[in-house]
Amino acid sequence: MKYAFFVIVLMGLSGAIVAQDDDTSTSNDSKESTAYRYTPSPDFPGALVIDYGINYFDKNSSIMDISPWKSPTLNVYYMYAFRIGEESRLSFNIGAGIGSEKYTFKAPVTFTDSLSITVIDSIVNVPYFNNISSLKKSQMVINYIDIPMEFRIHSRKNDHKRAFYIAIGGKVGFRFAGKTKVVYSELGSKKKFKDLYNFNVNAVRYGATARIGYGPINFWGYLGLNDFFTGNKTEGIRNPNTFSFGLSLSTF
Repeated sequence: MKYAFFVIVLMGLSGAIVAQDDDTSTSNDSKESTAYRYTPSPDFPGALVIDYGINYFDKNSSIMDISPWKSPTLNVYYMYAFRIGEESRLSFNIGAGIGSEKYTFKAPVTFTDSLSITVIDSIVNVPYFNNISSLKKSQMVINYIDIPMEFRIHSRKNDHKRAFYIAIGGKVGFRFAGKTKVVYSELGSKKKFKDLYNFNVNAVRYGATARIGYGPINFWGYLGLNDFFTGNKTEGIRNPNTFSFGLSLSTF
């Protein structure tokens, strides 16, 4: 499933490029009908892009299985588009912003640190939770500063804001915060425990991105190309990469 989205986008890009070539051979009457269309919008350069979706671990140990619908991802980016050519369907979009990833475990487990090595263990084996009576959720939360970049091809060369478009690109992210969060009940009281530590999650992430949409709304996907954890810093678990997808809304 993680590769299917990218294959669809690549097929769409191929078709759109062919369509662009065909458009250059249209008659003068057809060209007159594609006069510049102005989409009313605030006079603000670029766009604010909000991605929301769900996360997966790929090729992970079964003890690290997560509940995708309880593992949201939220990206908030400012992106600026550079048109490639004066009258072109193509644009290069680059930006920066914050990416926040949550991973909610299916099993009652959490990450712990053992002499700077990350391990995953059952909640009941962690001394802090000796009196736990029930577990609501156990999460890993990682926040990044991201730099997304993508090439887009638009169905309308004279009005990119009111066009169907397909994009392919990538992003680089720099981790700036990490923590585990456990919400549980103890002795009749609801409690929340946070451990503010990165648990050897890679300081840098990078991967491929794709989008397909119309105007301000699109579907997006991200496939991480590097390991989630720093090499040789975990014990008893496989080192996965990540996959996420969802819906996006852009403004301006």
